[in-house]
Amino acid sequence: MDKPTKILLVDDDPIFFSFADMEINNVETAVEIHKAMICEEAIYFLRQGQVDIIFLDLNMPVMNGWEFLDALPQVENNDHQIYVLTSSIDPSDQRKADENPFVTSMLEKPLDKDKISKVLTS
Repeated sequence: MDKPTKILLVDDDPIFFSFADMEINNVETAVEIHKAMICEEAIYFLRQGQVDIIFLDLNMPVMNGWEFLDALPQVENNDHQIYVLTSSIDPSDQRKADENPFVTSMLEKPLDKDKISKVLTS
């Protein structure tokens, strides 16, 4: 992948946004960071434009991360890497992520500098 320029954070926790924003900018300052607090907002955003990387929380209100992934075929812009973020220790979540064609990888929360560096340089 070329160097990512647009990142979409999908999470319902504003503290996560602050922390992730800071950590991403500590690794790479030449990126645009967009945020969606609900999955429906993320889908709307993707219909409007392209992003390179999506960090997706699984446990979201209204529409969860798995439902977001199910809705992705209806979105025209699907050329991005998706990293599922979770604090779950349920092995079935890892299996579902591994089997989903849209998921690049599953990452354990919190999203820290090391994880971001690996994602941005892969």
